[in-house]
Amino acid sequence: MKQFPKELKINQITSRLPGQEVIRDKKVILNNVAELDEANAHSVCFFENKKFLDALKKSKAGLVLVPPSFDISQKPNTNLILTDKPYVKFMMLVKTWQQLNAPQQTAYQASSASVSNSAKLGKNVWIGQNVVIAAEVEIGSNCKIEANSFIGKNSRLGKNCHLFPNVNLYENTILKDNVIIHSGCVIGADGFGYLFHEGKQQKIPQVGNVVIHSDVEIGANTTIDRSTIGSTVIGEGTKIDNLVQIGHNCKIGKYSIICAQVGLAGSTEIGDRVYLAGQVGVAGHLKIHDGAMIGAQSGISKDVPENAKYFGTPAIDAGLQKRICIAQRQLPKLLKKIKKIKVEK
Repeated sequence: MKQFPKELKINQITSRLPGQEVIRDKKVILNNVAELDEANAHSVCFFENKKFLDALKKSKAGLVLVPPSFDISQKPNTNLILTDKPYVKFMMLVKTWQQLNAPQQTAYQASSASVSNSAKLGKNVWIGQNVVIAAEVEIGSNCKIEANSFIGKNSRLGKNCHLFPNVNLYENTILKDNVIIHSGCVIGADGFGYLFHEGKQQKIPQVGNVVIHSDVEIGANTTIDRSTIGSTVIGEGTKIDNLVQIGHNCKIGKYSIICAQVGLAGSTEIGDRVYLAGQVGVAGHLKIHDGAMIGAQSGISKDVPENAKYFGTPAIDAGLQKRICIAQRQLPKLLKKIKKIKVEK
């Protein structure tokens, strides 16, 4: 259950949500969002999956978002909104409610923070304890830099960026507007580049940077390496989960989803609206084209076509891979049959 300090009357919520209203108590005051089974008379909930019908019937929620096909007689004493995609509308409401309750940010700099005299800060920048901001850094308005974070020389942050505690941006990193980076991320570390020469591994200089476009969110403990030359690029609106490794010179397009523990080797290119499920590994210098979807724990060893669905290691068409998996389950029976045929002969 998430309770909000700012309470809302039911008409303040219904005015924000399209759909048919079934209002049985106009006086109800709503102050939290909750799961159906933990809700109280002041809760807003949603119902979309039929397997939770019993939980809905028992719920004490003050307002529930339900699909247009819902039989309202199954919940006779509760305020309802019949709307398409109740979960989506519910999450939009939560986001709006958060914004209504968010305090207005003002300029702040903790006494323990170290900010270079040559750094340029926009309006209402918030800087937490032990933050270090190096020379020639530029930070846009309304950014929030939380405790123990580091921003390296000549980095640029756009407006409304939020760095959670213990984020490290190496020098020359560029963030556009509305970028969110969670705790423990390292952006701009050297790419893993070595050349065996004269009997030992020689380090290849990594002199590029990382560019992260607007509306990107990066999960905790993810690492994105600077390019050898040029830029490692994360496209607008892409969302990256926790514990992801993105190698040097990678290019990720717009609005893609990169799930936990994905690893991209150097110079991988990911198109727009690509989905990489958990623990996908991609070999270097490959291209995954727009709209492709890769199943969990897959290994990509060749380019992936546009809108393809791949799965497995090495990854192949997901439909074919599923048929192979089903066939593999029959192998013990087939072996028994083959042995029986040999004995009979």
